[in-house]
This record gives sequence, structure tokens and C-alpha cells, in this order.
Amino acid sequence: MTTIYEFDKLLHLLRDRSENLELLGVRLTWEEQRRVAWADRCQLLLDLQSFLSQRARWFPSVYDALTQVEYPAPAPTLSRRGSATSLASENSGSFPSGFSRGARFKHAEVLSREAAQFAGRISSLRHGKITAAGKALDTLIERKRVPDELLDEQDKLEAQGISEMENVGRFIMGVVTQWRKYSRFFSDFTMRS
Repeated sequence: MTTIYEFDKLLHLLRDRSENLELLGVRLTWEEQRRVAWADRCQLLLDLQSFLSQRARWFPSVYDALTQVEYPAPAPTLSRRGSATSLASENSGSFPSGFSRGARFKHAEVLSREAAQFAGRISSLRHGKITAAGKALDTLIERKRVPDELLDEQDKLEAQGISEMENVGRFIMGVVTQWRKYSRFFSDFTMRS
């Protein structure tokens, strides 16, 4: 009888140990998802800052950079002298090729693609790692009392990773739209001058 009692006691201890190990696994999952979510958010913000300060920022010399990087200088062409058409084409030839409508459109499309990629990364962060961390924490809450520090950390992650990033995609697309408008305005202004 003593052996059965000791065996039963051992089974209870093993069950408790197994449950603790399972909870530890869930806690480690939460920690990993939380850590990766913070790292992704930090990298996303750095990439966003770089995008806004360099590639999406419009300034007149952007056409020089476009001309040097993407568009080689056109070969000289023979033109008819004296006609209105030839004078207009000679004047437009004095601007760098970056002023061409095709070059502006191509660059704006590249910016739009990058903005869409940012929106996708934000959505992936929200619905991927932050949601996975939340589900892991919910699993912990269902099984055991969770320290307030963990709840506060998850709330902070959701506030900064979801709530604060909610309108960033729209903002980035607005920046690209502004870039297109400034580019069109500058090009029209320069052509009239």
C-alpha cells in the first residue's frame, strides 16, 4: 500500500513538472515572439526613416541623381533648324533626361512599390509576430496567474506595434503622392521658364 501511495505521489509530481515545462515552453514562445516583434519594429522604423529622408524626399537635384544613376546621357541628334518643333525639342534637350515624363513616372512607381512594401511589413508585424505573442500570453493567462510586468510589456508592444503604426501605410502613400505632385509642378515650372 505504501508503494502505491508513493507511486501516486510521484505521478502527481511528474504531472506538475510536465505542466510547468509546458508553461515554460509557452513563456519562451511569448518571449521569442515579443523580442522578434520589437526587433522588426525597430528595423522597420529605421528603414522608414531612411526612405523618408532619402528616396522619398523631393528636391530639385533629385533629377541629377536620377540622370546619373538610371539614365545615361542621350546621344547627340541632328535637328531641323528654324521650325517651332525643333526649337521646342532643343529647349527640352537642355534639361537632364531625368525631367522626362517617363523617368518621373518610373521613379514614382519605384517609390509606390516601396511604400506598398512598408504597408505589407507593417501588416505582417501586426498579424504575425505581435498576434502570436498575444496568443502565447493568452495561453499563459488561461493556465496560471501572469505577472503584471508581462501584461504591461504586451500592452506596450501592441500600443507601439499596432496602434502607433496603424496610419503609417497611408502616410507613406501620401508622401509618394506629394512627391509626384511636386515633381509634376517643378517640371511644368521649369519647362515654362
